[in-house]
Amino acid sequence: MAAINKTKIRIINRLYEAGYTDEKAISKLKTKDILDLPDLTRAEMKMICELQEAIKDNRVISFLVDGGKEYADET
Repeated sequence: MAAINKTKIRIINRLYEAGYTDEKAISKLKTKDILDLPDLTRAEMKMICELQEAIKDNRVISFLVDGGKEYADET
């Protein structure tokens, strides 16, 4: 059974706390905006980019689930 990835939830919480409170705002994040977020690791920055792709593809739930990379392979 798949489980929710707690790291990805934490990333979404950090975005929310930084004022990015909906999919539209997250989708509009530029690289500079991501770099300006405090104390993000490179892996967390990559997750934000993956979240943006998941939003674009309407597959946020798949993104949140461990092993959710399958969303990128589906068409």
